[in-house]
Amino acid sequence: MGEVLAPAVRIIGAVVISAALCGISAAQSAEQLYTEKCANCHAADGSGHTAAASKMTVPDLRSKRIKQMSDEELYTATAEGTKHRSYPHAFLHTGLTEQQIRDLIKYIRTFGNN
Repeated sequence: MGEVLAPAVRIIGAVVISAALCGISAAQSAEQLYTEKCANCHAADGSGHTAAASKMTVPDLRSKRIKQMSDEELYTATAEGTKHRSYPHAFLHTGLTEQQIRDLIKYIRTFGNN
């Protein structure tokens, strides 16, 4: 009986490990995307304290206003560029997928409070 269960246990273990690694990979990918696409304007910590902020309005992604926005509002702002006066993102139309943008929003939600 143990010989029959051993392959099943190995398969289940491999699935669990793969799922865990995918979660880590998605988080790393969102952080990398943020670094590549957002940090120049919003800063690595989301504070908006960058050289770009001296030329345009860049919100602090840690602010109460941003924290109070729903994920869907943040998605629309990031994907479609709505409510951006200085520089519209429209990342959905510049090569990012819906899932990548949603992962970015999850990552942004990890920034600390002011």
